[in-house]
Amino acid sequence: MYLRKSQMDRDFEEMSVEETLNRHRKLLTEYAEQHKLYIAITLEEVVSGESLSSRPQMMKCLELVATGEYAGVLCMDTERLSRGNSMDSGYIMQVFQAYNCRIITPAKTYDLSNESDEQFADMKFMFARYELKTITKRMVRGREISASEGKFLGSLAPYGYEKYKLKGEKGFSLKIVPEQAAVVRLIFDLYTEKGMGYGKISQELERLGIQPSPPITSWGTAVIVKLLQNPVYAGKIRYKYKLSKKVLENGKMVKKRFYNSKEYELHDGLHEAIISEAQWQKSLEVRKENLPTKFSLELTNPLARLVKCEACGKTLIRHMTTQNPVRYRLSCRTKGCPCRSIYLHTLENAVIDELRSWLKDYTISIKNCEIEADLGLTDTLKQTQKQLSELEAQQDKICDFLEKGVYSLEMFTKRNKTLQDDIKKLKEAEKKISSELSKQVEKKKNSIEIIPKVQHLLESYDDMTPQEKNDLLKEILYKIDYYAEPNSKDFRFKLYPKI
Repeated sequence: MYLRKSQMDRDFEEMSVEETLNRHRKLLTEYAEQHKLYIAITLEEVVSGESLSSRPQMMKCLELVATGEYAGVLCMDTERLSRGNSMDSGYIMQVFQAYNCRIITPAKTYDLSNESDEQFADMKFMFARYELKTITKRMVRGREISASEGKFLGSLAPYGYEKYKLKGEKGFSLKIVPEQAAVVRLIFDLYTEKGMGYGKISQELERLGIQPSPPITSWGTAVIVKLLQNPVYAGKIRYKYKLSKKVLENGKMVKKRFYNSKEYELHDGLHEAIISEAQWQKSLEVRKENLPTKFSLELTNPLARLVKCEACGKTLIRHMTTQNPVRYRLSCRTKGCPCRSIYLHTLENAVIDELRSWLKDYTISIKNCEIEADLGLTDTLKQTQKQLSELEAQQDKICDFLEKGVYSLEMFTKRNKTLQDDIKKLKEAEKKISSELSKQVEKKKNSIEIIPKVQHLLESYDDMTPQEKNDLLKEILYKIDYYAEPNSKDFRFKLYPKI
């Protein structure tokens, strides 16, 4: 049995989703009892029938059909299976047809091996698609009208408000939650009057011990940004800000959500504003002043994505200081991490000096050892292969003894099993030794290849662009671990060469 209810459906509009599903389940269960149908499994979901890829229970239903163990799928109507495009409905019909599984509804049973039933089912799917488009257009038009009337369209009320049903008419609006509204006003004051940035505001709220409440779970920077950019607090309703677009992904059409930051509509809301229009306009001006004026995709940090915090393992991020002259620092952005930041040029110079020292020592150590496979492992591999050949020869001999009657079948079986076990162990040992030998050869090969790379880096470093420096450093190093104690001028770091 497959049950699906969409929020877009208009049937039984006065009922909740749960009530509608219960009604469908009861009707189908009674139908199954009357027609002596055994329901092996029941699948249900609350989702639009537009896209098959976003319906996990329907995908599971098709997997079960593909096992060939089910005589049919019982549902209220064919549109419960799909209201999507012709590709989705065509795929569903192909699966049912290939595994001789029937679509059973109270109105009709569809046997897709029958040509007339197949055509009739195809028509039903087509009419379901047309109905979905009609419903969608009607809903979009209704939302446009509601937005222009100042009604709230979201499913969850923003922080500072609670959603309520308008009396005597369709739609919803918002009413202020006083305790939360006070926090919203504080956030806007800190931003517009105190000049605090998003991160500082987040820290200030935690310092004051202000606990977040639904829909907010923590005072992260992203939460503060979203709150300060929401015109609902100035008594406005923002429409067409979040849009969806169909894109082809892994061979399937899927919906992607994106923010329409320029062309959305703004309407006067029915709800009361938490902040004044003047403060909202001031917040827009502050945001505009703080927007970066220059943006370039060109890499400017030669140590980008290489330096890791020794304390927490996160990548250190470059940021600009306000000192004169302007300089860049690398810092760990993990909240509460004790690792102190460092000037980029300071760490960069230290890394290059360490590479010079490392190259000198490493070149000497390479000259003192032969670049060839480990002799001990090579001898062990030869011995293992020799023993393996001897055992395989013994196995051939006992086969001869069986044929000549020297060995009985019982003796042969016992001896052959012992040999097979020994051969298996030796083959596993041979594989392990060969793998280790290959690793050593590859490691020593890398050891030779890394030397000219480091030499080239050190000789040409001052003439390279930051991008070229970064590319070559990534060829030489896996990572750079860095740590500096708070309130200390000393720091430590460790290079991890690719050898």
